[in-house]
Formats: sequence, structure tokens, C-alpha cells
Amino acid sequence: MIDDAASSPKCVILNDTSTRYHHGCIRVMEQLKSGLVDRGITIAACAPARHDWENDPKLIEHIRSCDLVVINGEGTLHHGNASGERLLKLATCDAVKGVPIALVNALYEQNPEHWGRYVEKFDIVSARDTQSAKEINDSIGRPVARTVADLSMSTGALSYDGLRDGLIVGDSVKWNRRTDLAKAASRLSADLYVPTKTLSSLIWKSTVAKRALYALYNGVLTLRQPKFVMPRDVDGYLRLLSSCEGHITGRFHAVCLSMVTGTPFLALSSNASKIERLLTDVGIGASRILTPDDLSSLTLLRAVRPFDSGEVQAIQAYLESARTNAATLMDDLAHLAFHHMENAA
Repeated sequence: MIDDAASSPKCVILNDTSTRYHHGCIRVMEQLKSGLVDRGITIAACAPARHDWENDPKLIEHIRSCDLVVINGEGTLHHGNASGERLLKLATCDAVKGVPIALVNALYEQNPEHWGRYVEKFDIVSARDTQSAKEINDSIGRPVARTVADLSMSTGALSYDGLRDGLIVGDSVKWNRRTDLAKAASRLSADLYVPTKTLSSLIWKSTVAKRALYALYNGVLTLRQPKFVMPRDVDGYLRLLSSCEGHITGRFHAVCLSMVTGTPFLALSSNASKIERLLTDVGIGASRILTPDDLSSLTLLRAVRPFDSGEVQAIQAYLESARTNAATLMDDLAHLAFHHMENAA
């Protein structure tokens, strides 16, 4: 019997963000892995986010013997982040000599000029917004980066049955914005508070534990908490979004998945301009971006704002391009891997 795994190209993935218990990151990794596996690639190893790959001999050995290395750029490569540079430095490592390397799903914002010396060594570079692609290309001095929407959107639009009702308020990566959102959730009597994070189901057996976690996570002590829900998996999160009339959030992936489910949203800025860049690419501009002052004066009537016909068309077109561009990216990654395996045989 032929061992299919032994006869298929092997891939190593770095910056596996699914370990962060974040629905958006989990979905990105699911789509990346399934896109490769569906094309006959074996995932030989995955290194979690912030992993010290340079001092992991076992991982280095996997890299030396694989046919493709993929770095999930996601939200790591901005503002000269040291962990971002550690990832890119893989391109200069002896272990990858002769092995195709790819940078995918990358935000790239306000990074040092010398990072371009790393990026130019990649065989495929895929940014998740056009401004990131421009900054990558400018750092190298030639067009190398393509634009493919965040992989959380790579299936295109998803449809769920049922009527929509109520307001969901989400969270933010920034502490002060989480506090602002939690205060708004109480003031607006939101139906649900649903962060993009998830935890073990054990905590949900205690009402006291849930209230304590809500207060600790958001920095808000209040007697009037909205119902606090943390879906155990991505599908549960998507179904909750698809059931509401409006969603207020400070998370990039919460905006992505709101569009995937057709859920009207309003968003606070995140720790980089990723939400603004996304909405520019979609073609709906900044009209759904809130400032903290906007949020503090927001009424329930304004909080639940359906998409207009232009927004619906723009989002549908963007999601379709996200689907087709992601498929092309996965095809190209597979081509690299198969080509390397055949040449190494």
C-alpha cells in the first residue's frame, strides 16, 4: 500500500495563531490548513505564535526536510514589532536554503526599511489589504506582493436560516476600548456581550465566575451586565452574529466575520489601521468606524444600522473576490510545494 503522506509534499507553518483562543485566528488557520491539505499537501509541523523557532532543533529539522514553509503574517508585522522581525528572519536561515517560502495573510504597516531585505527573499508574498501590499512593494522597490483578503473570509459569504433580532457588543484588543465597549453594552442594554475570544466551558457552570471574568476582562464593575456569551467554536460565533440585527466591536476579525454573515456592524479602531484598510478595500469607507466619543453618545436606534444597497453590493463583491483570490493563492502554494518535491526526488 502506498503511503499518501510519504508521497505528498510537506509543509511547515509558522505563526499558528489558533492557539490564542480567538475565533478569527482559529478560522484563519482552519482555512489555511484545509486549503493546503485539499490540494494534497501534508502539514508536517506548525509553530505557534511567538514561538522561538531559531532555538527549536526539531522544528528546524522539519523545515530542512519540507517542501514549503508558510508564514501566517496576520496581525504580527506592524510598527516594527520584534516578534514580526523574528518571523521574517526565517528567510535568511540556512535551513530554508532551497526550500520555497511564502508569507501570507499579512498586515504590513509602518515597519523599518531593512525588513524589505527579508521580504524580498520570499517566493510568494500575499498581503491582506492593498495598503499593506503597497508598503511591502515600496520596501523592496518592485511589485512582489499580491492582495488576498484575510483568510477568515476565504469561503465567501455564509448563509444561516432564521430571523435577526437584537444587538451584540464585542471586545477589543485594546484595554481602554474594551472598557468603552462594556460601558456602551450596559448603557444600550445590549442583548449579548460576545467577545471574539473563547475559553473552556468549565467557567460557564458558575454565574459568579462569569460576572467576575466580565469585570476583570473589561475593567468595568456594574450591576447591569448584558448576557455574557463565549461560543465554544467558530461556527457558534458565526451563528450568533448571523442572529443579531447589529454588532459593535473593536476587533478586526469580528468585522471580517460580520461581513461574512451579512451582519451590520460598527467598529472602533484597533491597534493598527487594519479595520480602516479593510473597509477601504471593500469600498464602504469609514462611515462605520466609531470614535470613543461617538460610542459614548451612541443611541440604540443608531447602533442598529442596516446595510444600504451600495454596502450590500460592495460587501458581496469583496467576499466573492476573497473566495477566488484565496483559491488562486492556495493553488500557487501547492504548485511551489509539488515542484520542490519533484526536483528533490
